[in-house]
Amino acid sequence: MVHRVIVIGAGMAGLAAATSLRDAGWQVCVVERETQVGGRVHSAAFHGRVIECGAQFPSTGYRHMPALLERAGLATQAVPTSPWAAFERDGRLHRVHPNRPATLVGGGLLRWHEALRLALGTAPSLRRTRRLDASSYAAFAALDDEDADDWCRRACGHAAASRFFEPMVHGLYFHPLRGASRALLEALMTFRSAQTLAVRGGWQALPRRMARGLDVRTGCHVESLVQTPHGVRARVGGDRIDADWAVLATPAPAARSLVLDPTPEEAAVLDAGYARAMHVALGMHADWPLPPELRGMHGLIFGPHRHDGAPTLVASMVVESERLAQEGPPVLCAMLGDTAALRHAASSDETVAREVAQWLDTHWPGASARVTDHRIQRWSEAEPLSPAGRARAAQHYRRQWSPARRIILCGDHLGLPWTDGAVETGLWAAHRLEVWAADTFLPG
Repeated sequence: MVHRVIVIGAGMAGLAAATSLRDAGWQVCVVERETQVGGRVHSAAFHGRVIECGAQFPSTGYRHMPALLERAGLATQAVPTSPWAAFERDGRLHRVHPNRPATLVGGGLLRWHEALRLALGTAPSLRRTRRLDASSYAAFAALDDEDADDWCRRACGHAAASRFFEPMVHGLYFHPLRGASRALLEALMTFRSAQTLAVRGGWQALPRRMARGLDVRTGCHVESLVQTPHGVRARVGGDRIDADWAVLATPAPAARSLVLDPTPEEAAVLDAGYARAMHVALGMHADWPLPPELRGMHGLIFGPHRHDGAPTLVASMVVESERLAQEGPPVLCAMLGDTAALRHAASSDETVAREVAQWLDTHWPGASARVTDHRIQRWSEAEPLSPAGRARAAQHYRRQWSPARRIILCGDHLGLPWTDGAVETGLWAAHRLEVWAADTFLPG
């Protein structure tokens, strides 16, 4: 018997579920609202380069992505990028190497006693989490019991909280440290010895290759999804699609609009909020020399407030020429976090680009005059928020889901806010369906 499944959403969670089910012999139909696959894994040609406009860097700490890259024939295209990053403190950039804790002191971000407090405070966490899947948020449910800011200041000290963890969460996930869960930080620290990667030709090559061999229908709006006595029925662009199962792999707001009578467990995970973000790519004149402090630096991290207390405009910045060694004029890509993206929600692309270019002048005088091109990508649901309780809700949903419910959820609202976290939820959903099919149709 061939099982039919409709996968709603062709981001990384949906494609991971779809390819796993296809390989298990299921008949899979994938529908996607956008005109291309990949979700927030989105690459674009700009200013003589291919840049990442959504998710930025794969990591050697990912558990599930390496197998996907291997199967897609892209493993050799994922190469280490520069390991150096910089954190801003009091208007100055401080170089940090993630695998060399001493650079927190050597680069001037922390003093010795502050770094020691950080090391002692995080040591128990490293022991607690070393056997956990760093991309399964449900695996961290037992640690989902305290506000991240409170935990940081108590365990690691005020300096580490305000100069290291707070900028990191703001720069990478676009929301404040306060209001997030300790579980998010415990998961994040499992990447301590990992290295950032870059994908030659653009990371979106992965979802595009995953979509090959699948029945993927892009540009399709799903109007409704209902469970029937024998499966599910979806209305897609006026057409009806009947299937035995539905894998709902969209961000929480879209999923909420389709699950009209959610179970308590579904309602809890679909209550997830999001931080918005804006990716601002600035193409520089070919003769603009890259400032010395940016050379060999793949990314810069900025806290939510400037040293004078005003909100920051830019949460993080990627130096594209330092991501991969390739010919071409410099490109600087700034990410605006939730507060700045909300402030500029109604601003034109030109206004946003001009303000970010002027921000460059505060660090590298005269840089704005050398900007020759820009590209803006707006993300209304850039990263899921991770308040205390979300990991426990994800774990509870997974434990309570049963095959009597013909709709199964996956996506960022069930996972950690990095791409491998979304992939893990898709693989989990596919595995649950595959196990059900195997148990139901055992011979004899």
